[in-house]
Amino acid sequence: MLPLPLLLLLLVPPALPGAVEVTRPRGVSLSNHHFYEASKPFTCLDGSATIAFAWVNDDYCDCRDGSDEPGTAACPNGRFHCTNAGYRPQNIPSAHVNDGVCDCCDATDEYNSGAACENTCKELGRREREALQRRAEVEREGFRIKQRLVQEAAAGRQEKQGRLGGLQEARRGLEQRVGTLRAAKEAAEEPERAAKEEQRRRWEAEQRAAAAAAQEAARADEAFAELDADGDGWVTAAELRARPELDADGDGTVSEDEAQALLGDPTPVDATAFRDRIWATIKHRYRPQGQAEPPPPPPEPPLEETPPEEEEEEEEEEAEEEEEEEDDGGEGPEEELKVPPPQHPEEKGPEEPPPEPPFDDATQALIDAAQRAREELEEAERALKEAEESIRALEQELAFDFGPQGEFSYLYNQCYELGTSEYIYRLCPFKRVSQKPKHGGAETNLGTWGAWAGPEHDRFSAMKYEHGTGCWQGPNRATTVKLSCGTETAVTATTEPSRCEYLMELVTPAACHTPPSHEDHDEL
Repeated sequence: MLPLPLLLLLLVPPALPGAVEVTRPRGVSLSNHHFYEASKPFTCLDGSATIAFAWVNDDYCDCRDGSDEPGTAACPNGRFHCTNAGYRPQNIPSAHVNDGVCDCCDATDEYNSGAACENTCKELGRREREALQRRAEVEREGFRIKQRLVQEAAAGRQEKQGRLGGLQEARRGLEQRVGTLRAAKEAAEEPERAAKEEQRRRWEAEQRAAAAAAQEAARADEAFAELDADGDGWVTAAELRARPELDADGDGTVSEDEAQALLGDPTPVDATAFRDRIWATIKHRYRPQGQAEPPPPPPEPPLEETPPEEEEEEEEEEAEEEEEEEDDGGEGPEEELKVPPPQHPEEKGPEEPPPEPPFDDATQALIDAAQRAREELEEAERALKEAEESIRALEQELAFDFGPQGEFSYLYNQCYELGTSEYIYRLCPFKRVSQKPKHGGAETNLGTWGAWAGPEHDRFSAMKYEHGTGCWQGPNRATTVKLSCGTETAVTATTEPSRCEYLMELVTPAACHTPPSHEDHDEL
């Protein structure tokens, strides 16, 4: 494309009266007029022939390249030049001359067709000059904004570098603090653990003692109920004399004196007094009715009597016999086997163990101290993790190439959207591009940041985003973002030129180049 100042110059109005006008045949451009001199024969521009100048534009094609008929439609490959004074000059095929269609804005191509063509070059030139002037103003304003972005980028980079240094220093302090607090936590948890274990040990011992006492009390109550033969709630000397196992002197009978000695004073005794005073004295001799002396343990057989193989065989035979007995006893309707035994409301399952009592004050103080140490360590570790995440984010941002002067850095951590009839396209510069259906559906990744992808002389004019969601039986999606100058930042268009390859256009002040100076304009 021609530079903007040159385009403006090409669109200036036609020369004022009094200017020198160069005479040339119809359809010949000003740059080629020296080939068409009426004072000498005309040589075809391709050198194929030389003809009399009178044969130029005689409506007969003499040159193979059609250069002898620029102003007629005689040659199929001829070119007619529209001067279009006040607008853009233009070359059209000679076949379009006098075809009844107005191709040149100055109407010179329809000089003999009778078509009612009007010269619109001045109006078109005016409109284009206005458009080019607006574009030039946008570029100037965009460049002013870019200069401010460059200043902000430099200040922002300096601020981030300072913040990074502060975070790195804070991280070193936090690492030391975490180490100190971790040691303090371990030191606080050791006495806490020992105190908890000691209290739990004491509690378990108390529970075992209480269970043993309860069991002993139950045995005492059972013995009292059995010794109280007449069931009047009292145990008398006569009732004790009826129990020979309570004999103290080994003569096989309980004498009156022995019974009185066991009962003590007063007599007789009720269940509470029996449990408190008498049971401890007689429990090692007392035997419930129907229970004989415990038989002595059977002597252990010699090891040689039964080989291990025979013992295993006997055990297997016994197991088989038990299975057979179970099978024999299990005959009957299946319903009877499935009926569970009746349950009585008064029957209760195993009691749950009582809850552990609250910790004593000394143990609770150790627990509280250890908990404070844990919380302080957790807080320090959380602060250290946050500092490390911030450091990584800043290092990543500072490592990005944001342009020659950092002018594109303001796009970082920003996202821009463009809605179409079907999709919403979202561009997050230096991160990713995505597409989401407008009426619901999953988001599709159109590529993640790859690199700057502009031509060598203008590398920062395009971005490449790669490795997006794979297409069905096709490649991974990818997007090229073309950047152009503007005073605002916005995504202006998105297309899919080829399958799974997207093209997005982003206008941004950072893409504006240095506008030409007024001196350059005047010189042109």
